[in-house]
Amino acid sequence: MNSKLNRRLLLAGVLAFPFSASATAKADPKAEAYVSSIITEVISLANSGRRGKALKGDFSRLLNRYVNIRAIANYALGKYQKQLPAKERDMFYGLVSNYAASLFVFYVEDFQGTGPEIRDTAKQGNFVTVNSAILRKSGGRESVRWRLSPGDSGYRVSDVNIKGIWMTISMRKRFNDVLNKSKGDFGPLYAELREAETW
Repeated sequence: MNSKLNRRLLLAGVLAFPFSASATAKADPKAEAYVSSIITEVISLANSGRRGKALKGDFSRLLNRYVNIRAIANYALGKYQKQLPAKERDMFYGLVSNYAASLFVFYVEDFQGTGPEIRDTAKQGNFVTVNSAILRKSGGRESVRWRLSPGDSGYRVSDVNIKGIWMTISMRKRFNDVLNKSKGDFGPLYAELREAETW
């Protein structure tokens, strides 16, 4: 497998995004219930025994229900967002969704267990961050942090922190590295995202 855009690059070499001094701990029952429902589904899928493309499809559908994939994908493009061809946007969002689902599948054993466990909630500007954990089947806890943004119909996930790394930040760094090298040609980025099909 090509090592350029893989799970190790996504989850290594990028510092976790810290809370600013304005972040304040504040219980938010609605946000915590929302995250609990997501984690419950993640655990259920991880414990289901399903693997491969079937499980990846399940995670992709789960993420698209709860996570604002388009916002994450657009943010990850940084200065190249306006250069994304309109006719290729849906394809790009689909590739990013599949890529994110592939990460959950790759780490599926870490999500096997029981839970959810809500540790704490912090409000930072318009965002609410909920720190959760899964009691791993293999022992210990797997921490997952969720950054939520409010909407008309409730919350949506605007970022996910797995293994101490925020997905938006790591994707933005990698996507821009690839696009800088290709001088704005999206072909190499699409090719690397498609590698998630082989994971």
